[in-house]
Amino acid sequence: MQTSLDTRDLWSSQHSDCAAAPTVPLDLDRARFICSMHAGHGPECRQYLAAAAFCYGAG
Repeated sequence: MQTSLDTRDLWSSQHSDCAAAPTVPLDLDRARFICSMHAGHGPECRQYLAAAAFCYGAG
């Protein structure tokens, strides 16, 4: 799926805080976006952990 710039801007602002877990229900496109946005942040990044768990079926 191709995501619009408006949607990417919204998701970016909603998921910018690494210390907070995602507060909205994830779908695969959003989870992949979060993973790419927070890749490399390490085990302290709750956004990445939640999105990766969703992508890999542990969520």
